Amino acid sequence: MPQIAPPMVGRAALLQDACRRALDGVGSVLTGPRGSGGGRLLAETVAALRRSGAAVAVLPDSAASPEHAFLSLLDRADAVRIEAAGPPSRGAQLGAALEALRLDALAVDAAAIGGLAADLLTALAETGTALVVNATGRTSVPDALLPLEAAGRLEQVPLPPLTDAEVAALAEHLLLDPVDAELAHALADLTGGRPGTLAEVVQDAVGTRAVRHTDGVWHLVRPLPSPRSVRSEVRDAFSGLPPDQRGWIAAVAIAGTIAADLAPRIAGPAATEGVDAAGWTVTEAGHVRIATVPARTSVTDSLDLRARVAVLRRLVEAVGSADRRLTDDERVALARWRIELGEPVDPLEALQLADRGGTPRETQELLLRAAVESGGAPAGAALADHLRRTRRPGEAIALIRAAMPGAATADERVQLVRVEAMTVGVVERRSAEALDALDEYLREYGPHADLLAVRAALLLLEARPQEALDSAGLALADPGRGAFADGFALLQVPLCLRELGQVRRSREAAERFAADDRAARAFPEGGALASWLPHELAVAGGLDLPVADAALTSLHANASADRLATHRPLYAYTLGCVRTQQGDPVAAAELLRDADTGAGGWRDGWRPRILAELAVAQALAGSTAEAAATLDRLIRIGSPPVQHGRLRLAQAQLAAARGDRQRAATLAAAVAARGVQAGLRLDAFDAEFAALRHGDRSAATRLLALGPDPAGEGRDAQRAYAVAVQAADPAAIDDAAVRLWAAGQRLHGIEAASVAAEAGSAVAARRLVAWLARTPNLRRPAGSQGGSIGLTTRERQVAVLAAAGASDRAIGLELGVTLRTAQTHLARAFAKLGVHRRADLCGLVDEQ
Repeated sequence: MPQIAPPMVGRAALLQDACRRALDGVGSVLTGPRGSGGGRLLAETVAALRRSGAAVAVLPDSAASPEHAFLSLLDRADAVRIEAAGPPSRGAQLGAALEALRLDALAVDAAAIGGLAADLLTALAETGTALVVNATGRTSVPDALLPLEAAGRLEQVPLPPLTDAEVAALAEHLLLDPVDAELAHALADLTGGRPGTLAEVVQDAVGTRAVRHTDGVWHLVRPLPSPRSVRSEVRDAFSGLPPDQRGWIAAVAIAGTIAADLAPRIAGPAATEGVDAAGWTVTEAGHVRIATVPARTSVTDSLDLRARVAVLRRLVEAVGSADRRLTDDERVALARWRIELGEPVDPLEALQLADRGGTPRETQELLLRAAVESGGAPAGAALADHLRRTRRPGEAIALIRAAMPGAATADERVQLVRVEAMTVGVVERRSAEALDALDEYLREYGPHADLLAVRAALLLLEARPQEALDSAGLALADPGRGAFADGFALLQVPLCLRELGQVRRSREAAERFAADDRAARAFPEGGALASWLPHELAVAGGLDLPVADAALTSLHANASADRLATHRPLYAYTLGCVRTQQGDPVAAAELLRDADTGAGGWRDGWRPRILAELAVAQALAGSTAEAAATLDRLIRIGSPPVQHGRLRLAQAQLAAARGDRQRAATLAAAVAARGVQAGLRLDAFDAEFAALRHGDRSAATRLLALGPDPAGEGRDAQRAYAVAVQAADPAAIDDAAVRLWAAGQRLHGIEAASVAAEAGSAVAARRLVAWLARTPNLRRPAGSQGGSIGLTTRERQVAVLAAAGASDRAIGLELGVTLRTAQTHLARAFAKLGVHRRADLCGLVDEQ
C-alpha cells in the first residue's frame, strides 16, 4: 500500500490555532491518548511556522543527555566552547547561547523534559520562545511545565477523537479510495477516532485481507485486527490475570454481550466482580460487555483453538440451560456457537434467525451456510441473496448453479432464478444477459409473478420503460402473487413512470407503494425506499423543490446519527441533487460521497447515477480533476443503459467547466436524441435543457417540442427560459432567471441571469452579482463577464466579515492582511454589489 502522508483531517483547526499562538509567543502542549496524532501535528506545526518565516527549532531526542540535545541546536563552535566549560558555568553559558538564537518556537517531545531540560525550556519560554510540546500518551501538562501554564506562557491542547465522518475521510486518503459506512463505523469503533491508531489498523486490515476493494470502494469482509499498539498491552495484562478471571473475560469477549443473570452459570462472583473492578467489563441495562472494542478484539485474537473451544462449550452450556425464555439475540448467539463447535442446528431455525432483522452480517452468513448444508435449495437462495448484497456476485452465481439441480420444487427453482437475475443484472450490471436468461426460463416454465417483477426491473435497466411497466402490471395482476412480487412490482411502477416523464403519476404510484405496509416490507430496504421515493420523484420532476428540500433535510438529519441506517444514503443522494440545483456544489459533493459509501444494497443499482451526479457537483465547484477521476471510476464499473444519459450529461458538465461548451452542448444533444428514441422523456428533457445551458440555442425549440411532460413548477420555469431564449428577449430571460431562482433552481437562475446580462440587461447584471455572492461555492458560469461580475474569494471573505460587524482593522487581523488591503477589498465589494453601507451587505453575502 503506498505510503502517502494524509491531510490533517480533523486537526486543521488545531494546527492553525497552534501556529497563531506560537506567533503570539504562547506555547501549546498536545495531550490525549496514544495514537491521537500528536507527533504528526507537532511536525506540521513546525513546517507551517517555518513557511511563515518564523525561526523554529526541533529539540531532538538525545541518547546521551538533555544537555546534548540542546547543544545540537547551536552551531558547532558554540557547542564545543560550552561543552568544554566547567560544570558550574556550563548551564549559564548554554542558556545564554540558546537565548541568543532568538527562536520564535521550539518543538519538543514530552519524553525529553526533565531536570536541566525543564529549566532551560522555562528560561526560553520566559524570553518569548513558544514551546510546542507533544505530550500525547498522557492527559495533562507535564509537571515541569505547569508554572508556564499558570503564567499564561503555555496552553494545554487536548486532541479529541475524530468524528465518524473524519475517520471515513482519513481512511479514504490512506486507502486511496472511499470506504463504505460499515467499514468506517468499524474503524471508528476500534480506533476510538485516533488518527495514528487508524493508520496502523488500516495497514493491518489490508495485509490480513479484512477489507475488500470492489467498484472503487473499500468494504469490510471480516472483523478488523486490533491495533498493534493496544494488542500487546492487552495481551500482557490478560495473561497476568488468574485463570477464573481470564475465563470470564474470554467468555464475554466471544459472546459480545452476556445477560447478567447468566453470569453465575459461567464464572464465580469473585471472578466477575474482580474483572469489573479492574475495568475489563462494564454492565449496562442488565448486560455485561468488554469495556472497549480494542480490548475485546485483542482478547479474542489471543485465544488458541483449544481455549476458544473450551469457552464456547461453557457458553453453550450456560445459555442453553437458562431457566427462562431466550431472547432472539441469545438464540442467534447460541446457534452461532453451536455451528462453530460443529454441532448440528435445525436448518429451518437457522434460516429464520438469519432472516430476522438485527442479526449481524457475519453471523447471518454463518447461519445461512449451516442451513444450506442441512436444508438444500431454499437456504441456498437466501445465502446467494446474502452474497449478492455483500458484493460477492461470483460466489452467489456459483452457489445458485450448484443448488439448481437439487431444487425439489418449482418455488425453490424460482427463488434461485430470481436471485441469479438480480445478481447478474444489478450487481454485475449485465442487465441484457440477465434478461435473456430470465426470458428463456419464462418461456420454458411459464410466467411467475416474482420473475415478472424482476423482469420489469431488468427491462427498466435496459432503458425499455414502457415494456417494464407492462411486465410489472402482469406481476401485479397475478392473483397468486406473493409478498415479494407485490412489493417489487409496485416499486417498479413509479420508477418506470419517472423515466417516461409522467412525474405526477409516478409520485402517486410511489405514495401507493409507501402506503402498502405489506409491499414495503416484502424485501430488504423496502421500508427505506418507501419513505424516500416520493421526495426523490418530487426533486427529479421539479414539482416542488423547496418543500422536498425541507422534508429531506429533516429526514437526513434524523438518519445521520446512524452511519449504518439504510435510509441515510437515499436521503443523502437526493439532498445532494438538491444542493447542486441550489448552487452549493461543495455541500452536494459531500452528500453524494456519503450516498456512494452508505449502507444497504440500494446503491448497487444506483451507484452509476450517484457517481454521475457527484462528477457534476465537482465540476460545478471547479474541481475538474476530481470530476474527471469520478467519471473514470464510473466508466470502470460500468452503467446500465438507462443510466448512460446521466454519464453523458456529467461528461458534458465537465467539458463546460473546462471551457469547451461546444462539446458540452453536443454531448447533451446526443443524450436528448437517444432519450426521445427510447421513450426516456425525463432524460430527453434534462438533456435538451443542458444543451441550452451550454449554449445551444436551438435546444430551446427541441425542448418545447417535447410536450407538457414532465410537469411541475421547476419544469415550467425551465420552459419559460426556453421561450425567452427562443425570442432572444433579455428582459424575458431575466424574468425566467428570477422564476428559476424562486423555484429553488439557483444554479439555473444564475446561468440564465448571466445570459441576460451578456445580452445587455443591466438589471440582470446587478442581480447576478448578488446571486453569486450568495452562492460562494459555485464556479462562475462559463461565458459570464469575467472580472466585472462576482466577488473574488478575498472580496467575499471581507464582505462576510464586514456584514457581521467586524471593523476594517479586525478584518485585516482575521485574514492576515494589512488594514489598507482590507479596506481596498471592501471598497471593491461595495462597488460590485452596488451598496455603500455594511448593513446593506447582510442580504447579499450572508444568505446561503
